Amino acid sequence: MTQRADRSIELFSPDNIHSVAELAAACFSTPWSEAIYRRELENPQSVGFVCMAGGAAAGFIHCNFVLDELTLNTLCVAEQYRRQGIARALWAAVTDMMRGVCSVCYLEVRESNLPARTLYESLGFVQNGYRPRYYSQPDEAAVLMQCSI
Repeated sequence: MTQRADRSIELFSPDNIHSVAELAAACFSTPWSEAIYRRELENPQSVGFVCMAGGAAAGFIHCNFVLDELTLNTLCVAEQYRRQGIARALWAAVTDMMRGVCSVCYLEVRESNLPARTLYESLGFVQNGYRPRYYSQPDEAAVLMQCSI
């Protein structure tokens, strides 16, 4: 667990998963439910970290892995905490844990989500594909990206 005076980065746990689901509901048009996140706690091929600040989730990252491939499912930071290094700290927590286990990471991101795409590029991701009409609410294409770990 990484600590700062005002926040901490922790593995997903029964104690913080409710805050994760609340933040997902606030940030996404089709969020995963708390029940799904709770099931992921039992999945040995799942890894999630949450940045807690003031008793609530300021951001979180959730990934799954198979063999040497990691898939970044969700990276989310509450609006009031954006551009403070939380997303980078969450990504660092995952890569520190998965280095030596996984060699590559894949993700999909909404084509219009330029802040996320810029962040991912700064973390070393490159575009490797495109899926028209991948997302709904609203309908939108996905940009596929990958990076080495």
